[in-house]
Amino acid sequence: MNKQIIRDVVGLKRELAKVNDEIPDAAITLTRTAIQAITTASTVLVWQSQIRGQGMTWSGTNVTVPADGYYLIDLSVQTSINLNDLAITLIRNGLNCAVSSAVGDVDRNRMTATFTRYFLRGDTIAIFLTPSANANVVVNLERGAGESPILHIVQLTNGAQT
Repeated sequence: MNKQIIRDVVGLKRELAKVNDEIPDAAITLTRTAIQAITTASTVLVWQSQIRGQGMTWSGTNVTVPADGYYLIDLSVQTSINLNDLAITLIRNGLNCAVSSAVGDVDRNRMTATFTRYFLRGDTIAIFLTPSANANVVVNLERGAGESPILHIVQLTNGAQT
């Protein structure tokens, strides 16, 4: 086979691999570096450190959405004590958007919540926690037992037609 044809085929395969790469337009993973007290009166999570990110910005409590589209939001959290309930509230532009409750017959200290929502460019996202008893959110590294607190936000699509 001609060496130039082989080089062309290899080059074409590399270009196709770039097209098929499933890197989202926007994604971010945030965490804390110190415990945070949460109270039954409701507490907003304050983010202190970015683990990874692309195309999204954040500051303290808020993550800003860069473009219209559907987004997946996933939170993992562990508390210092077992709780009977932990309401995890998704806030969009300062307003309650959705609530996930980790209620159960068995008290627990590890909870997760996943939301899928359509956001517009410039919308801000925050997370409020309302525990059944005052507690602390502990810090556990990503990929370890009881990851906490870890917030992943991934853009799933671009803007949809109305």
